[in-house]
Amino acid sequence: MKYAFVLGRVYTLSIAELFAVLEKPDVSLGLDGKPIKILEASPEAVIVETESALQVEKLQKRLGGIIKILQVEDVVQKRPQDSLNFALKHYFKPSVLKKQFLKEYKGKIQFGISVYLLDMELARPPQRDRDSKNVAVSAFGEPKRIGMMIKNVLTEAGQSVRLVLPEFNSLALASVVVTKNLLLTKGAEICLLAGKESIYTAKTLVVQDFEDYGRRDYQRPVRDEHQGMIPPKVAQIMLNMASCKTGDTVLDPFCGIGTIVQEGLLLGFRMLGSDINKHAIKGSDVNLEWFRNRYKIAPGKYNVEVADATSVAHLLQSQKIAAVVSEGTLGPVYSQYPKPAEIQKNFEDLTALYTKTFAEFNKFLPQGGRVVMCIPSYKKTRDTYESLKSLDFISTLGYNVVNTIPPVIAKKFKFLKLTERGTAIYDRKDQIVAREIVIFEKH
Repeated sequence: MKYAFVLGRVYTLSIAELFAVLEKPDVSLGLDGKPIKILEASPEAVIVETESALQVEKLQKRLGGIIKILQVEDVVQKRPQDSLNFALKHYFKPSVLKKQFLKEYKGKIQFGISVYLLDMELARPPQRDRDSKNVAVSAFGEPKRIGMMIKNVLTEAGQSVRLVLPEFNSLALASVVVTKNLLLTKGAEICLLAGKESIYTAKTLVVQDFEDYGRRDYQRPVRDEHQGMIPPKVAQIMLNMASCKTGDTVLDPFCGIGTIVQEGLLLGFRMLGSDINKHAIKGSDVNLEWFRNRYKIAPGKYNVEVADATSVAHLLQSQKIAAVVSEGTLGPVYSQYPKPAEIQKNFEDLTALYTKTFAEFNKFLPQGGRVVMCIPSYKKTRDTYESLKSLDFISTLGYNVVNTIPPVIAKKFKFLKLTERGTAIYDRKDQIVAREIVIFEKH
């Protein structure tokens, strides 16, 4: 079977999380341990082929970096000079639409069109080549053209239909639009994954539950906007990158108000949290009690306490810790880019703290256990950052830095945004201090 995964904004992290989950056997997700073949990938989507069906509902809930999961129905070949609608003009027949795409529904069929690009050259506006006088192929405007083509086919076949199109010159429908228009129950979201010489046709099986993520973030009783909070989606990605099994115990020694702890509980881990700030732990207690009741988490699945990360081992007693996942400390929050001396001082402080902290982890973390941690990285321009120059001080304590994405995949897909040490950065437009997410493994 062929599936397409629509990636989130920070697509490098989305891909890293996706393959971290897909590479581990998990019968509950339909992952039987057999190889999964990567067919295509771009900053917008990844297409894979599996030998068995995936449990897409459960998989979507597990993946914080995946926006939609699609079932690929077919591949239509095209010439590089052909527009998408020209290549598909004879494809969408009533029988094909009914059999492969549309949900059985007695009322007016609601369907939408989304285009995802495998060839990013198609994102350019239409323009004429001066030499050949040919118009360069573009996906601009194609959702409407293809949508109207399908609508006409269905109308001529006697079907009552309503077409939902992307807004503001976008090529794809947002998850909120798919959900609020009931496309997956009253018809379909028909997706086209467009490359230079082929178009994958697909239908959406499931979309990310944007309302639930908002609830887990903004409806918690306690928030701390001044210090900045890791988004639940990013916490989920980091937990998935720790490569733990359901039921394992995971520690967050800089837990703050409990975001990583709560997301770990949803993923089926037993969670332990600590923080040196007693007010943060008080907030974490309140949030996690709300979370436990809201999501029906069984008692005894978590514990949070006040403790310094450099001396946290005494709290663990005989508990076996499978991994450490934490935002760590990002240092001061800035409204404008800090001076070089400030950045250097922050990195020196961080080095001193993490030297003691990782030495403490050695007391309880097993061989092969992972530490997934955020390290501050200062955003200079859109794609350049001032980062900690070396992590050797952690390596000397007995840890390897694990490539965020396997080198064989990183080499194949040149569009991935990785640092020189193979890590990925999560940032937002309004923030100067970004998060470099690093995976360490104890050897």
